[in-house]
Amino acid sequence: MPRIGALLSLSREHHTSLVMARDARRATSSNDAAVLSAAVEQIERHWHMLLAVHFEQEERLIQVAKDTLDPVSVERILTEHAELRMLGAGPCQLEPAERLRRFADLLRAHVRYEERAFFPQLQSHPCVANTDTHTHTDAADANT
Repeated sequence: MPRIGALLSLSREHHTSLVMARDARRATSSNDAAVLSAAVEQIERHWHMLLAVHFEQEERLIQVAKDTLDPVSVERILTEHAELRMLGAGPCQLEPAERLRRFADLLRAHVRYEERAFFPQLQSHPCVANTDTHTHTDAADANT
């Protein structure tokens, strides 16, 4: 289903995240600490440059359309966002290879689920279909 409205830019960002997940997963096959460290730094940069705002935008859209969304899907998305935050945002208790593996596998599955199952639900809501994420974000910020 072609994306429209608020989901168009979010859907485009998913490609970048899938590339990041692939690169993180590839790094896990290395026994080189420098390679693992560089990959961890890359996912942290990706988090701060893209995913943090991306997740905020998705969570705002969830609030707008919550009454029409499958509650199990909403719970899954929010739970995965929380785990991806823990894995991508900064210091993590996991060993680098395990952190990268979990981040890569979860991010890949998360993006695929959103594209195949969750975004079609969101897109059917008129407020989401007719809103640009940047406009929606600016309007939400103006009200705070």
